Amino acid sequence: MELYDAIFYRKSTRSYSNRKIKEALIDNVRGLCNNVNYLNNNLNIKVHPIERGHLIHFLMGKECKVKAPHYIVITSNKGEDYLQNVGYIGEEIILKLTSLGIATCWLECDLKRDDILEFIDLDEIDEEDEDRESKLEHPCAIIAFGYPEKTKELFRSKKSSVDREKVKDFSKRVDRKWSSILEVVRYAPSIRNEQPWMFYNDKRGFHLYEKKPKKHIEDSSKISMGIALKHFDIACKNSNIEVEYKKVEAKKRLGKKYFMTVDVKVEE
Repeated sequence: MELYDAIFYRKSTRSYSNRKIKEALIDNVRGLCNNVNYLNNNLNIKVHPIERGHLIHFLMGKECKVKAPHYIVITSNKGEDYLQNVGYIGEEIILKLTSLGIATCWLECDLKRDDILEFIDLDEIDEEDEDRESKLEHPCAIIAFGYPEKTKELFRSKKSSVDREKVKDFSKRVDRKWSSILEVVRYAPSIRNEQPWMFYNDKRGFHLYEKKPKKHIEDSSKISMGIALKHFDIACKNSNIEVEYKKVEAKKRLGKKYFMTVDVKVEE
C-alpha cells in the first residue's frame, strides 16, 4: 500500500490486542524509525520504538488512556519548529505502519527527559556546553501501535466519512485545481481533533497558519500542524507537483500564527 492510499484507509485505534508483533515485522518498524527526514535539518529528532509497552504504561500511569503492546517515542531538541517537525515525520511513520497492516494512535506526551533515560539512549551533552539547553533531547510525542482488538477493524472503509472540517472551512481564496490536494489534508488527524490549520492560496502556492490553540494544548496543536503538512506533501507528490517549503515575511492574521509557506515550483 502506498502512503497516499494509506491516508484514506488509516484510522486511529484506541483498543489493542495483547498480541505482540512478530520479530520480523518489528525489524521493519525499527528500519522505518532509523530512516526519517524532516524539514529543519538543524534539529536532532529521533524515533524510538519501545517494544515493551508496559514501560510506557508504568510511566504514564492513569494518564495512559490507550494501552498497546508497543509504542514509539519521538524525541527532539528544542529548535525552530521542532514540534511541527515531530508531527511531520511522525505522521509518515504512522502511514508506513498502516501500509504494513499495523494499527496506530497519536498520544499526547507528558513524559520528561529523565523518565526515559533508563531505556532510551539520548545524546550526552557536556554540562559546560554553553548551548546545552538547546541541544538536550526531550520526549515530544508518543504513538501507540500493535494489532486492534478482535472486535475492531484495522482499516477505515474508503467510503466511510471522517469527522473533519470541510475544505472550505480551513482554506481561503483557493483555486479549484487544489481541491483534491486539500481533500487529502482534510483526512489529517489532529490531537483532540482540533484541526488547527488554515491554508491561504496565492499565485505561487500557500501560506500555512495555525489557529490560536486552547490552553494546555499548545504543543499538541503544533504537532498537528506538522501532520497536516505531511498530508499536503504526500498529496503533491502523488500529483507530481513539486513544492518547496520556506519562511517568508507573511501577512499577519488575527487569531492565527504563521507557520510555513509552500512555494510551488513552475517550469520556466
